[in-house]
Parts: sequence; C-alpha cells; structure tokens
Amino acid sequence: MLSPASLERIAASPGWRRHRIEVMDLPEGRVVVKGQRPPRSAARFWLMRLLARWTHNPLLRPVPAPGGAAGQATEARRLRELAAAGVRVPALWHEGPDHLVMAYVAGTPLPTSLVGDEEAALAAFRAALDALADVHARGQYLSQAFARNMVQTSTGFVYLDFEDDPLEVMTLIDAQARDWLALLLSTVWMTNAPRERLAQHWRAVAARLPVPVRERIDDAARRLAWLRHLPSRRDPWGRDVVSVQALAAFLAEEQRFHSASL
Repeated sequence: MLSPASLERIAASPGWRRHRIEVMDLPEGRVVVKGQRPPRSAARFWLMRLLARWTHNPLLRPVPAPGGAAGQATEARRLRELAAAGVRVPALWHEGPDHLVMAYVAGTPLPTSLVGDEEAALAAFRAALDALADVHARGQYLSQAFARNMVQTSTGFVYLDFEDDPLEVMTLIDAQARDWLALLLSTVWMTNAPRERLAQHWRAVAARLPVPVRERIDDAARRLAWLRHLPSRRDPWGRDVVSVQALAAFLAEEQRFHSASL
C-alpha cells in the first residue's frame, strides 16, 4: 500500500523514534507511525491495581503490556482481528521491524464531545454505549475501552490502542465486562449531563447485555459500592479519585434501581 519512497521516508524520520508516535503526510495519505514502546511501568496502572486490591475484583487488574516487539505484534494482530469482525480501527498499512504504520483517523476524541453542551454530551455518551455494545455483539472486546481511545467520526467510532490482549489472562465474558467498567469509569465523571439522564441510557443498554456479562458488572458494582463515599470534587483530589467516586456512585444507584424494579 505504501511506495518504496514512502517507506524510505518513514524509516529515515527520527520523529517516531524520539516520540514514539509521529503523524506524517505521504503521497498515499496522512498516516500515523507508531514505534515500539518499552514495557509499560506498573506505576501507570496504580489506580486499577489499587481498585482491584481494595475490591477483590479481578476484572480491574491491569492486563500485562509487554511492550517492544511483543506489544507491536499484539497490536497488529488485534487490529487485523477487529477489522475482520467489522469493528472500526485504523487501517494497518505497514508492519516494520520496529514500528507500525496506520491510517490517520480524522474525527473528534470522545472526551471533547462529552464536555460540550448538554444535549451533545448526552448524545455522545449514548453513542459510545451503543458502539461498544456493537463491538461485543461481533464477539470482540477492546481492552483499553477508555474515552481517550475512542474517536467519533461522521460514520461512527474508531478505536485505538491495542498493545495488550485481555484474553491472555481472562475469559471473553470478563474482557467484555471489563470494557464496560473502563468506559463508564472514563465517561460518567466528565459527561456534561445530569447523572439520571446518563443512567437512563445505561439501563437501556444494560438490559440487552448477555446475562453472564451483566452478572460480572453487577458483582463489580457491589464490590465498588463503598468507594462512592470518596470525595467528589476534583480540586484538590484529582481526576482519578473523582472518576472512581463517580463510577461507584453511578453503579450503586443502578443497583438500587434494579433491585427496586424486581
């Protein structure tokens, strides 16, 4: 797909080696060159590790991310698998010995849409839920299903970041339940809409989930419930504390609503 001249230009560029990611304009189009990253430090996942330990919830354990050639091979494989299943991911144009070349995705990062005006934020939240449900309906999973890895385009969401594979350490059901927790953790706290309106859309999606996946989420909700008492103000506690508090409060309220409706 890329000409020898374009491949030579990519190989000669110091940008992706220095910064790991570089956007380049080639005759074939705009691309993202992604160099290999070192193994991810455990410190990057301190929040998820802490939550897993506090709540005795294996779904929240970070998935090993080996980095290097192994991480690159995992990302290339997952991109091909997801694309073959009809999930929208960046087109993989080239696999080099120490880098991947993918088509550039033009669109709006989901976090940007979530902090817009209320109706736009709510529509983006609803669209993100529906889109993840579609990924799972295709028998797939994302692993890094955080808002930052979702780009909203005119034809739907495109997903990014596949350097790890949850199925190496858990079942598909657990991987899909983990996707939902990641998406809610990264969206509920920031979405510029009343929590009850978010809950209405979540209930509609949750009612359609396979029973085993919903059971895993309900179990996580029970284990996380006490964390709703964490501070809910970002200043001075920081985004991580606020996002965890929001997720725990949101799921606890949904548990109460579900119990009352039985």
